[in-house]
Amino acid sequence: MNRSHLARLAALTLAAVACGPSLAADNTTLNVSATVQGVCKLYTSATGAALGAGTLAMAFTLDPSVGGAATQTTDVFYKCTSGTSAIAIQLAGAGSPYAGTLTGTGTALGNSIPYSISWTNPATAGAGFASDAQFVTLTGTIAAADYIAKLAGPYGQNVPLTLTP
Repeated sequence: MNRSHLARLAALTLAAVACGPSLAADNTTLNVSATVQGVCKLYTSATGAALGAGTLAMAFTLDPSVGGAATQTTDVFYKCTSGTSAIAIQLAGAGSPYAGTLTGTGTALGNSIPYSISWTNPATAGAGFASDAQFVTLTGTIAAADYIAKLAGPYGQNVPLTLTP
């Protein structure tokens, strides 16, 4: 290409841009928002990790030669969003006291042992997830009459526990 050809091409481009529609800016406002949800989660201990799909345990050792009611406790640790209260703990959809039945397996197959678990629902609002977990103590009881004549062996029941904010 020669110089005159380039000059003509530049002039045509400049004319096209000058004659074309002009571009105008537009503006608006972007509204940014967030909602902090009120949630409660179960934990392994006061400073431990979130329980997730893990399990809690309450294990009784029953000695029929000693007799007497057997009592066992376990703590349910939880954290809630700051200002959110854990309103209720439920076992298998029931409030306190919960009545359950341990089913015999292995050498105790065909036997069962009734038991109860009681607790007091939380009364304190959550302090947030940066704080130590709060807890509620579950107290399980098995009456002597319900185990002193049972076959030796393992008994068990899995009970769903729900913490509701």
